[in-house]
Amino acid sequence: MKKINRGNSEKGQTMILGVIAVLILLIAILFLFDLHSIIRVKVKTQNAADAAALTAANWQRHSLNLIGELNMVKACTVLVTDLEPFGDDTPDVITEKSELITEMQARVSFVGPMIGFGAAQQAAKNNGMNPVDHYTAVVSQHIDNLENEDYYGSTAGINQEIENYSWRWAYQDMIEAVNSGQGGIAAAPNADFATLPEITPNSWLMDLGLYRAISAEYWCYGTLSSLIQNYPFSGTWWQVSIVENTGRFTEECEYSPIFIEYSAVGDLEPFNLAESTLRAEAPERGMTVSDGYDKTDSNDTDGINYTLPYVKWCIYESSWESTPSSEWTDGLYLRAPLMPDYTYGGAVAKMTCRAEPTVMSSNYKVSGPSGTWLETSTAEVSEVYCSALAKPLGRLAEGIPPYVAKMVLPVFDKSRLIPIAMQDPTGLYDPFNEDQYTLFQFLKWAATVSDIDNPGSSPPAGGAYYLACLQKLNDVEWRSKGFNKSYVSTVPTTRYDPTSNPTGAGWLQMGHTYSYDASGNATAVLTTNEDTCDDWGGGGGGPRAGPSILH
Repeated sequence: MKKINRGNSEKGQTMILGVIAVLILLIAILFLFDLHSIIRVKVKTQNAADAAALTAANWQRHSLNLIGELNMVKACTVLVTDLEPFGDDTPDVITEKSELITEMQARVSFVGPMIGFGAAQQAAKNNGMNPVDHYTAVVSQHIDNLENEDYYGSTAGINQEIENYSWRWAYQDMIEAVNSGQGGIAAAPNADFATLPEITPNSWLMDLGLYRAISAEYWCYGTLSSLIQNYPFSGTWWQVSIVENTGRFTEECEYSPIFIEYSAVGDLEPFNLAESTLRAEAPERGMTVSDGYDKTDSNDTDGINYTLPYVKWCIYESSWESTPSSEWTDGLYLRAPLMPDYTYGGAVAKMTCRAEPTVMSSNYKVSGPSGTWLETSTAEVSEVYCSALAKPLGRLAEGIPPYVAKMVLPVFDKSRLIPIAMQDPTGLYDPFNEDQYTLFQFLKWAATVSDIDNPGSSPPAGGAYYLACLQKLNDVEWRSKGFNKSYVSTVPTTRYDPTSNPTGAGWLQMGHTYSYDASGNATAVLTTNEDTCDDWGGGGGGPRAGPSILH
């Protein structure tokens, strides 16, 4: 009998298993390397944004306190006793002295936040952030606009002197110094530019979430759901009017502004509302609050004429009176009421940083600027965006918010990081958000297009994505997939198809639950898919309500 040699046929099997094990190990190492790289950069970027925001908020706090100290000088006998000409309390002299102090307050409102803007850049760079070309370009454009009479000049209706302070060129020089420092801007601030445009009509075209919902056919998204049900989509509906409102200058630093303004001469309401705090704070500074008597009156306490009618006060703008995101205070997100420190609007400092982690693999998804998951724009590198919000905090006696006094007072004793959702100062169009900036440039192009399906020219860089979304939105068959206006009710509901079932239900109209008769036949629709869009009870198809981004 011939002997069978089985050894040769089994050679190499162990090697195959070994190679497979090594491949699995290599893939695991690759994944862990990339994961560690992204997490490390995410933590570093968040730390940089936190440091930058807190730094800017600290300078907002210092600015407000200094302005408040100058208000106290106006409210006390210092105007007469400590400023030349000494002892002169005639109206003309008091007005002149008061105007000098008011000019100092105007200077502080520009210089203080601007120092904070520059210090925030250093804080971000100290935490490993590099300048971002887009952030630097936006600031450079702002500098160019300051040289343009149509944007910031008298022809634009902007006062070239604010409380006797010729602000414009000094302001431009400060911005240039920050922008040129160590290569550019590493932390994007909240800004209230005079030239931020107004977009009318159809401002919803600036909603970045809308385009993501269109791409994903996420019919539950509120803006998309409302549009496909109610908007007529007639004419050139994608064309918007973009008006740069140059008259909306804040008359202070536009980067991390503190939102103050000035009362009229003779307006005593700010003094009357702040008097109790003034009288409590003045002795600590060795000062005496002016009284309302005439020095010819034997009951006069300071021997000085009534100076207050000749004084102008620095006061809080109306934005301070708004409670940040009322959802936070009505128990929707928090179980207990907010501390008084947080229950007012006004000055906040938001900073956004971004960095590129080194990854060995491709097609990772990382948290984007709006808190949603965004696919990387390149095969090799993902960008990590992190934002932070900080606020100068203070209160009057017994926890009363500072704006109740109307007059700015030196009561701000700390700055703290707070959730962005509580008081996000970003408006409809934030030029530092590169996605919004790209969308804005696309809409400027779209305003020149008469046929969105055959535009006749190519959109600007990055605009092809938005064009494809608007073309879908312009297609009645695509909209009918979400909500069919020609739907004919049936039980059970049948799905829309442009060819085989043109009267079928769009996704929002489809039955989600039904009632049944004794034979098990569906008799009525109890809930539709649309009913599940805001279902908190679990099992629904929609999102749970909550803040879009916290930090």
